[in-house]
Amino acid sequence: MIKRISMIGGAADGFIFGCLFVALMLLLVSGCGASNYGRLQSSREATEVFNQDQVISDYTYYYSGFQTIPYGIIGIDNNYRLRSSHWKRIDMNPTLLNQLTYRMQNVYSLDPRGSWILDPDGRRVGIWYSSQLWTKVKLSKNNQIVVITPKPPELSGNR
Repeated sequence: MIKRISMIGGAADGFIFGCLFVALMLLLVSGCGASNYGRLQSSREATEVFNQDQVISDYTYYYSGFQTIPYGIIGIDNNYRLRSSHWKRIDMNPTLLNQLTYRMQNVYSLDPRGSWILDPDGRRVGIWYSSQLWTKVKLSKNNQIVVITPKPPELSGNR
């Protein structure tokens, strides 16, 4: 009544399938290492750069949102060119940086923080300041960089 199934062929097929699956996963994971995506690295040091109104001389600065009360501020190393129509270039100086960070903290009642913008190899290519602690960073040929702007903060007044 009960049929016995031979496991010799089934086991061999399962082994081959397993090996192919592992090989495919290794191929996919190794392809991820060749990615051109960067990332943010949350940093007290980067936060202090903004809190102490320090403008990094070899960075070009941009803001997103309103010029007087931005949603975010970034500085991009001058060896890179920002590709975005959403970030607006701004001639940054310590006084202006102080005004912008003060307004971001007090008008939105949020706690913005600094992060380093890193390339796929972990090298610093910029700095980020926003209450949004993540974003997408992509580097392309000819040292072009794309940094997605932060979303507008919710104006609930809650910290």
